Amino acid sequence: MVKVFRLVGIIIFSAILIFCYFLETSKKESNPEQYKVWNKGSILEERDFLCEPPFFEGKSAARISYKYRIYEKPEVRVAVIVDRFNSFIYKHHISDYLIRHEEYHIKLAHVFVKEINQSIKDKNLTFSEANQYLQDRSQRDWQYQLKYDKETNHSLIRAKQNYWEYKIDSMLNKSIVFPLFQETENIEVYFPDKPKNLVVSIDDEKFNGYLLDKYDVKFWIVDMEFNSNDNDTLTIENYLVNILFAMGQSDIIVDANLPYPKAIFESYSQDTVENEVVLDKLLLGKKSTYWLRNRYPIVKENEEVYKRMADQFFNSFKVIDE
Repeated sequence: MVKVFRLVGIIIFSAILIFCYFLETSKKESNPEQYKVWNKGSILEERDFLCEPPFFEGKSAARISYKYRIYEKPEVRVAVIVDRFNSFIYKHHISDYLIRHEEYHIKLAHVFVKEINQSIKDKNLTFSEANQYLQDRSQRDWQYQLKYDKETNHSLIRAKQNYWEYKIDSMLNKSIVFPLFQETENIEVYFPDKPKNLVVSIDDEKFNGYLLDKYDVKFWIVDMEFNSNDNDTLTIENYLVNILFAMGQSDIIVDANLPYPKAIFESYSQDTVENEVVLDKLLLGKKSTYWLRNRYPIVKENEEVYKRMADQFFNSFKVIDE
């Protein structure tokens, strides 16, 4: 008889625990604070991490939880939903840098949502077809998320964190063209984010351009306002080297091979005051010559990561045929 009462007690206790679990889950699902729909202009904040972190800290100092949700009206589309109640961050690790690492997990998911929604629109998929298409594509997202964490070591390798941010922004903004020098000629150079106006002063002359300072890197393009066809390359080389010396550059190495299309000058130098490597190139447009520059930190490790960003930037320069 005692065993029967004990068994009944265990069953009742287990039932209470299960009931409490479902009650708590139901409360969470109905709480408007739990989910945050991610849009292009969304920002991840410390207050979005509302889950209590695990008692034993593992490899991750934070975790952002998200899921995909399919809407049927007013049109079939997919959205990224941040689950704030299942996202955590350890208080002693909180920093803007760490939160930004987690934010780029969501931005990466948003990249796939953009692609999925474009396919839904192009193929005119129904709700059920879109759901199946999403299931087929979600594995690719998961693989990229794992690769992002592995290559950056959960943000600890700063150079690779910078590169992944550059890469994800490039995927998000690849269809966006920022108009540059459209009044004079049609050229393009790809910035992964909107650049700011830049004015460079040389020998009391001012030249207009654009600058992006992000990812611990600086990208710029400046209209030098001269037709390179009227100048021999040796004159241009001497002119640029003198400018670099005047700017305080050292270890200036001029490359004579010029592998980049439209290039008439390129050099490597160092700014020891700012502790940066400086890569400069003069590239031909139709009516002018443009100075493209990339600056990145002088680092002993992972320098090839910064060079990769520079190569992508320089290779993006093109003259648009009329």
